[in-house]
Amino acid sequence: MRQKIIALISLFFLIIGQANVFATQASGTIYNMDVMNAGTMNGGGTFSSNNFTIPLFNLGDVFGVPSNFASTIDGTTSDALVGQLALITAEGRGGENKLIDELKARTDVLGEFIAQKTWTKDDDPYFYWQVVAVPTSLVAGFSWSMDKQPDFIINLRDQSYQFSQHSLSSGKHTFYVLPFTTEELWDNASQLSFEIWVDTEVPKIGSITPTPKATLAEKSARITCELDDTDSGIDPASITLTLNNNPVPCEFLAEKKVLQSQQDMILLEGINTVFLRACDNVGNCLTKGWEFLVDTSSPEGRILINNGDQITTSAYVNVNIIATDVISGIKYIYLSNDGVFDTELKTPFNYSPQITGWLLADPDVDGKKTVYAMFEDNLGNRSKTFTAEINLKLRTPDTRIISGPPPATEGTDAKFTFEASKPGCSFSYKLDNQGWSPWTDLQEASFSGLALGNHHFYVKSGYDTNGDGSITLDEEDPTPASWVWTVGKAEEIERLRRTLFWRR
Repeated sequence: MRQKIIALISLFFLIIGQANVFATQASGTIYNMDVMNAGTMNGGGTFSSNNFTIPLFNLGDVFGVPSNFASTIDGTTSDALVGQLALITAEGRGGENKLIDELKARTDVLGEFIAQKTWTKDDDPYFYWQVVAVPTSLVAGFSWSMDKQPDFIINLRDQSYQFSQHSLSSGKHTFYVLPFTTEELWDNASQLSFEIWVDTEVPKIGSITPTPKATLAEKSARITCELDDTDSGIDPASITLTLNNNPVPCEFLAEKKVLQSQQDMILLEGINTVFLRACDNVGNCLTKGWEFLVDTSSPEGRILINNGDQITTSAYVNVNIIATDVISGIKYIYLSNDGVFDTELKTPFNYSPQITGWLLADPDVDGKKTVYAMFEDNLGNRSKTFTAEINLKLRTPDTRIISGPPPATEGTDAKFTFEASKPGCSFSYKLDNQGWSPWTDLQEASFSGLALGNHHFYVKSGYDTNGDGSITLDEEDPTPASWVWTVGKAEEIERLRRTLFWRR
């Protein structure tokens, strides 16, 4: 009979020894054991159920079970031997039954450890955990989830989970794992979680000054840009800033999320290149380069009148523009007959290689005429004054109005007579904002039904110098004669007359 008992003990240790134990040493786990009263075994001994606690040891060790137990049956103490061993659940022993322990993470199975609540750039982590004091046969599987509580469905058999590449987005995430037994979900105390903070995004750059591709008219400027990293934050020690390949001393204002040079930087005339490199606290790096132009120099050039001719027979001339600005380009041309450039600055010409129909000073008087020009580039830099001269020898007639209505009148009709300074001329006229009339040999014009108010009459003479049957711009009077008068009611006319009298 003792041989049978020894065999049972050996079988018990064999079974226990086959179990995989995944845990560090614990204080003990309660088992339910059916034991046999050794003193009565020879006479067909009986089994009884007793609870006891045995210590657990590291992976590879077996349970340390005593060779015999003291059992009391019917008031008699006898040796007892193992008959059956089973785990008592938390409900059975009235306490917690923690079954999952040491949930950890790595970058991969053999990779670096990932600490909880610490930023990492790894977006495909490997999670693993251990089963404490449980033969693996009692574990049916696990329920895992990310960023939400696990459901009640087994979705994993292994004690680890590897996320696929680029699975997690940047931000804070929580990984949950919950075990199942072969019969029921284990208690919530067995659920573990791991908070992992992922940052895979490079820092972001916002508004930049000087603006990329901008053109400046300053010789110095402070370099600034908005710089931010939503997750792990900017690492100030990683920032490098250069201007035209030279290091720029700079400072990062974390609260304002602004990077700026410590002072205004001296700029080159022409192209300037800025290069920025900045990393966040897990090593995601941004590189950004941009260029801008600096133009502080004045445009250069010269002008010609009628392509450099020495003489013109028309007071209307063409002004040829030869202007250059290699950086920002020419924007405006200013022309003047006196070189003062006062009102002329308010009426610039858009840049063009030629400005046609420019009326010379004193167009009715022969003699040397001078045209003054000034250039402005796209940044507002203006050139010095350039000049050109030409001699005017008129062949065009001068026009004079002989008669017209009084300066103030109640009459709504008006008649004009006019003449030219040389015979054989034709005439063209217009009233107010109407167009010019066809050329005519008549030396008078009449109008009727005029509205109340001020009116303007213009007339110019022309002479067909080349005899081609038409009058061109250089054959007409460059300064038309004009007449101004007012049509009004009687009381208004009287008031105007008194005003005109006192003015005289």
